[in-house]
Order: sequence, then C-alpha cells, then structure tokens
Amino acid sequence: WPLYRYNPNLRDEGKNPLQIDSAEPSISFKDFAYNETRFKALVKQNPQLAEELMNAAQKDVEQKWQLLKKLAG
Repeated sequence: WPLYRYNPNLRDEGKNPLQIDSAEPSISFKDFAYNETRFKALVKQNPQLAEELMNAAQKDVEQKWQLLKKLAG
C-alpha cells in the first residue's frame, strides 16, 4: 500500500501538501498476491478468471500510482 502524507499547512508555504513516502512498486501485483494462499487457490479453481482478475488489479494499481504521482507532483 502506498504511504503518503497530506499537510495543509504546506499550502501556505507555497508547497504541495501531498507527499508520497513510498517508493514506486517494485513487483507486480500478481507476484505480491500469489504469496497468499487465498489467491493461489483461485488459480487452481479457475485459472482463466484468476488471470483476468490479476490483469485488472495490476491495471488498477498502475492507474492509482500514476494519480498519486500526479497529485504529489
């Protein structure tokens, strides 16, 4: 999960009040999620659905990260 801070007092100083404390994700969501049994079980039950869900989740992660970068930039 990305860590960020919002300090409205920075706006008075002419700075962006949103600061990202996390580094950009270094692994894919799929690699992260498959460390948990509940997600690995889906692959065994329905591999096609699991792949579709992982692709959708990865796209969502990328979009949210880009939005955070844009807002903090």
